[in-house]
Amino acid sequence: LLKPRRLCRRAPSAGMFLTPRGYVAAGAMKARTVQVWLLLGVRLLCQCNRLNLGGVMPLLAGELGLDVQQRGQLLSAFPLGYMTTQVLGGAMSDKYGGKPVMLLALLAIGAGSLALSLLSDSQSMWAVMFLMGVLEGPSYPTSGVLLGRWVPSRERASATAIAETGGPIGALVALFITPQLSARLGWRIALGACGCCTLAFSVLWQILAASSPEDCVFIDKAEIQELRDLGVVTEEPPKGDAAPKPQTSAYLKMLRLPSVWAVFAGQVCFNYNRYLMYNWVVTYYTDGLKIPVAEAGLCMFWPNITDAVLSFAVGAAADALAKSGRMSTLAVRRTFSALGFLGTGFGALALVLTEDRVLATVLVTVASGMQACHNAGFKSSYGDLSRRYSGVLRGVGNMLGTGSSFLVPLLAAALLERGGGSSSR
Repeated sequence: LLKPRRLCRRAPSAGMFLTPRGYVAAGAMKARTVQVWLLLGVRLLCQCNRLNLGGVMPLLAGELGLDVQQRGQLLSAFPLGYMTTQVLGGAMSDKYGGKPVMLLALLAIGAGSLALSLLSDSQSMWAVMFLMGVLEGPSYPTSGVLLGRWVPSRERASATAIAETGGPIGALVALFITPQLSARLGWRIALGACGCCTLAFSVLWQILAASSPEDCVFIDKAEIQELRDLGVVTEEPPKGDAAPKPQTSAYLKMLRLPSVWAVFAGQVCFNYNRYLMYNWVVTYYTDGLKIPVAEAGLCMFWPNITDAVLSFAVGAAADALAKSGRMSTLAVRRTFSALGFLGTGFGALALVLTEDRVLATVLVTVASGMQACHNAGFKSSYGDLSRRYSGVLRGVGNMLGTGSSFLVPLLAAALLERGGGSSSR
């Protein structure tokens, strides 16, 4: 790990990068390969720390005596804090670089999960989850900033897909492994283990991550020149007072564009569907289908592994279509977002009609797996709209999207309280 250049040269099979041409060996691309896979790790741990509470909720609620309304309030604490720092986090990443902002987020969520494992009252846990959301909030726009500064547009769908694959893998850990671990060792150990892993990964991030190619200690001159030819690295920027500063008017002009609000609308719909399933699917299995929590975790294996696998395939397919000239970049983005929304809607609607656990798992897999299409859809559009202001745009979009994911636990709790376990469908 301390000699990434030597590692990339001696073990090219471990340094492959997914591009429209297939898997390309490291070499000229090794530095941005490292950054993309680091972002996958960050996304995995952020998602895992965020969703772990939903995975252990049946056991936690039983031990602490939480009713349905208290469960919903506890699950809504994280997104409430998360939405408050989206724009600020994007602006900080645009100005200061993504590495230090992401490091702060990793340290915060790791420490937060450790703190949760030691608490025994819902009010304190709510406060910790809220603070975790506040400090993790910048991670999503920061990821977009780093991809924009490292990856050329012709590889962006593939790179975004790889980085975003950490989301379903993190959900797999939180909703499959965490329930198994909590059923055997207790929910406190499950949360504490995740916190320790996150803090360990933050050390790796500090060693290998870089805010831009110019800041990377192990990038070679060939890759710098390649990125310069592709327009990712520009000539040495002016420093000090001569450096250009983003103008408020530029932000306002972008926010008037219908295309920007179309991307924001996609983010809102995506977050609503995503976190409705993530936060309540274990409860759906345990309360609605009367399945023990350990078995409910097993049912979550296929949805999340399908999502992860499709993320890789979708990114490569989208970049190949755009490069072939058969579809414009805009048409590719529209097509894959439409597929994602239609597939998720079909799976969720059909889920209402069944009480069979096998068919339910198939439908959850369809609904979850089709969301991978968005990695080549609106999620890649942030970088297409603007590289310079992508952090702020991504922050605004995810702030609006997180607003919908904040409402999901409260609405679900209200339905469950009114109709009982059968309302989980």
